[in-house]
Amino acid sequence: MEIIALCAALLTAVFIGFNILYLIFGRMDRFYLMEAVFVSYGIGLAAISLEMLIFYILGMKFNIPGMMIPWMLLFAVNIAAYFRTKKRFTFVRDNASEKRKGGTLSLFLTFGIVFEIFYAFFRALAKPIESYDAIAIYAIKSKIFYLAKVIPADFFSGIARAFPHPDYPLNIPLAEVFVYLSLGNLNDQLVKIIFPLYFVGILCVLYFAMRRFAGRTYALAFTFILASIPQFNAYAANAYLELPLAFYCLLSALFLFGYLENMKDTRALVMSAAMAALAAWTKNEGLMYCVINTFLVFFFTVAKRKDLTIKDIYRPFLYLAVILIVLSPWMFIKARYHISSDEINLANLNPAYLLKQVPKLGSIFYEFQKQFFGPKKWNILWPAVLFILIVNWKKVSSGVQKYAGISILLAISGYILFYMISYVDVAFFASKTWARFLLHFLPVVILWLAYMLKEDIDI
Repeated sequence: MEIIALCAALLTAVFIGFNILYLIFGRMDRFYLMEAVFVSYGIGLAAISLEMLIFYILGMKFNIPGMMIPWMLLFAVNIAAYFRTKKRFTFVRDNASEKRKGGTLSLFLTFGIVFEIFYAFFRALAKPIESYDAIAIYAIKSKIFYLAKVIPADFFSGIARAFPHPDYPLNIPLAEVFVYLSLGNLNDQLVKIIFPLYFVGILCVLYFAMRRFAGRTYALAFTFILASIPQFNAYAANAYLELPLAFYCLLSALFLFGYLENMKDTRALVMSAAMAALAAWTKNEGLMYCVINTFLVFFFTVAKRKDLTIKDIYRPFLYLAVILIVLSPWMFIKARYHISSDEINLANLNPAYLLKQVPKLGSIFYEFQKQFFGPKKWNILWPAVLFILIVNWKKVSSGVQKYAGISILLAISGYILFYMISYVDVAFFASKTWARFLLHFLPVVILWLAYMLKEDIDI
């Protein structure tokens, strides 16, 4: 019965996310079916957790029937819109000849990816949540919320301050509460299925993103590269939030790149902003990606237009507005209870202070190069990235790889600034977190590699 209840919870998340996706795009013919399923999964879980936070603001207790009412209304709206427009409900499909290509290599790569997926699920479900941060920062909160069937009235003003990092967003803790409510108990093993599903979601989204410009075997090859990176697949099982954050960052980047290639695609712009906001609702680091993406929208809107119109200028503000709307419940809570970071002070982002922190760069880059040249966690990925960058430097400034390259560079720079303004001892902090931070934009790096090499590899 618990397995049935778990499946019902996951299908509910997909159902909610699918309806939000349909509301934004008005049709589904830009998505592959499995891509739409996993995108819907991530959107649905985050939408449920935001709804639960709104329940707290309104003084309401958690109950699944009550939580479903808004989504059933949205479903009714979508059904009415579908029959009104009479657009055929279709997904992107591979043509028959493409499905037959690849042969033995495609089978081998598919087997490798499937093995990594099954192994991730096995490691995740073999034991309950037991990693230190996963318990102390996230899981303990979800247990409090579940037992109370509500976020306690004094949680943000009192209880939260007894735990590490009271300013951390509640997307995944509340998503865990939703699973507990569906199961009817605190099953610390089954709730971990959230994390390998994000792992599969990243692989699925990345694969279909590459299928839009390359063949099946080529896309499988780069998906396998990502799936087989030890650091990446390890985080599919330890209940940390790195992969959920990477999932939303990847989606935000993909829709942003699509918009920058076709600036008439306002729906992609809105979707990118919403995914960036969900990244910030997952971890504080997601706020950096909100800033990076807003900057990219503004910069390339100005750079690509010779004669700017009011319609062009409003797009960066639309992007920022969507982010603020999605994050408004959490921003309201933080402002109301004066919740601030215990790791960084944004007021220190000024030239005078940063100049005093220059000596920190030694420790920051030392720990960075340990990850960069460390095959134990990353295979030979990062040296390969450097080599490809040097050999193919002429391709860096063309097409999607230009946007991806700038995004990656800004992310690395942002983390360096993060270390420089942090209260925490930099040598200790960098040694513990660089390996996690690199995961956040790792799928975008793989996508960047695929774009860079698509003319050089014929498979």
